[in-house]
Amino acid sequence: MPTAEFDLPAGHIDAPPVPRTDFPEQGRPEDEVLAQVRERFESNRFDIEKNFSITYSGIPSAISRKIDAMTAGRFFVEWAEESELGTLSMEREAVGMMASLLGNPSASGFITTGGTESNLASMRLARNTGKQAEPEIVAPVTMHFSFRLGAELMKIKLVEVGVDNETFLPRIEDVEKAITPRTVGLICSAPGGTFGTLDPVEAFGDLAWRKGLYLHVDAAFGGFILPFMRDLGYDIPPFDLSVKGVSSIMTDGHKLGLLPIATGFFLANDGSMFEAIPTERTLIHTTSSTKPGSRAAGAWATFRNLGREGYRQSTAHVLKLRDIIAEGVTSIPGMGLAAPKFISVIGFTSKMINLEDVHHQMAEEGWGQSYGLLGGRPFIRLSIHPSRSIEAAHGFVEAFERAAAKARRA
Repeated sequence: MPTAEFDLPAGHIDAPPVPRTDFPEQGRPEDEVLAQVRERFESNRFDIEKNFSITYSGIPSAISRKIDAMTAGRFFVEWAEESELGTLSMEREAVGMMASLLGNPSASGFITTGGTESNLASMRLARNTGKQAEPEIVAPVTMHFSFRLGAELMKIKLVEVGVDNETFLPRIEDVEKAITPRTVGLICSAPGGTFGTLDPVEAFGDLAWRKGLYLHVDAAFGGFILPFMRDLGYDIPPFDLSVKGVSSIMTDGHKLGLLPIATGFFLANDGSMFEAIPTERTLIHTTSSTKPGSRAAGAWATFRNLGREGYRQSTAHVLKLRDIIAEGVTSIPGMGLAAPKFISVIGFTSKMINLEDVHHQMAEEGWGQSYGLLGGRPFIRLSIHPSRSIEAAHGFVEAFERAAAKARRA
């Protein structure tokens, strides 16, 4: 049974060392410094076009990149309506558009710095509305690491439920058994970031409703692809704020939403829940407080520029990339999918081919992909961004074929 999102060393991992670096006494010419920055970027291991390891490395929408040049010095935070009315209005309207997309146009929420902050917000609301002296939250073991962080910070006991070894999905009866009188909330993923498998959100919603518990849906990956997959005719189970029993949902615009890092959204089905967060006159409900205005304007402008049609096109493209790679890699004798393909996150496994060898060989060729263990099973995982090209997808398959042919037998 998998014991964590990814199997990691049990021992302590040292923080990266900080090199001794004196603060400069004299400034250097701009051209010289910019050249040095370009040189540093060249030492990054993978070109963006060839990096299939993580969606963060994707190129955001063209209009959001232009917005950056228009927003120097702009910011948004709840208390700044008087001074930054235009910026804050774009944040509010972008949140409203996401609420409409994710099942409840009347929902309330905020732009955040991304999934970690959004998930912390959900745990804070579950704890504060649950009003238990020793609160507990129940979640599948495949949840994002941010929930373990939140449990540590907020003194919440996180009760982790195992998942099936083949589907990587929790059994709802196991979730129900884990509930105690101290339980204040449940967590599920739509879908999970490991291999893109969708937790049974409706079953979680039914359980949360029956037990009177807070339910948060982590849709970091799903929020910007599942609605558009449904538009394209894919059979997508209910997963969002429209599901009875769901209290909140989050999603990351910097994964599949074509927005720049760091742009996330946190939405609560009932805006009155935010009254459980103690605030003063400054009215700050999120963790990071002040955020760059480019993130509000970039989201607002990208949504208006692309619309649902533009996102449908982006979704169709990224799924085509997924299919090219999935079909190409699984046609290699001995290779198979770690879990059924669903969104643009896919994993490969093999009992015949040494995937660690494949991983290193592909990296040497400049192809980004992730290697790890899940429940002791080696895998290679991809998280594909819509900015990748068809040519790059075919190139990835060809590189995988070469690496697999050279790899040691497992």
